[in-house]
Amino acid sequence: MMKKLLFAAVLLSVIAGCKPKTPETPKIDVTGAWEMSAVSTKVNVGGEQVSVYLDFSAEGSFTLYQKIGAGRYTVFTGSYNVDQNNKLLSGTYSNGKQWGPYDCTCSESSLTLVTYGGGETYTYNKIDAVPSSVTGNTY
Repeated sequence: MMKKLLFAAVLLSVIAGCKPKTPETPKIDVTGAWEMSAVSTKVNVGGEQVSVYLDFSAEGSFTLYQKIGAGRYTVFTGSYNVDQNNKLLSGTYSNGKQWGPYDCTCSESSLTLVTYGGGETYTYNKIDAVPSSVTGNTY
């Protein structure tokens, strides 16, 4: 009787160990530098050309460079957070103002941010670093 119980226990643990693992959802990793390549918005920006670069650190801070029309880039800094469960990217500017959340889709080469609830879509391409022509041309 004891042998049968031991055999049943071993059999159950082997069966339990053979269950297929649930595939893990890939983590969203926005770390690095990104250049905006496209924007789809319901708002007219007045026909001005918009140039945006984002640089996310692994420690949770960001630097955003934005230029509308001619002139220099305006620099914004702050902290960010990725909600892995809901695939949301949000943050806080250094002045305390909140930004986001954005529905976030990220691959090794592209980042797509959609304003939560829809409306605006921002597409970025991964770059090695924010160019010095940008970082050296700021207010």
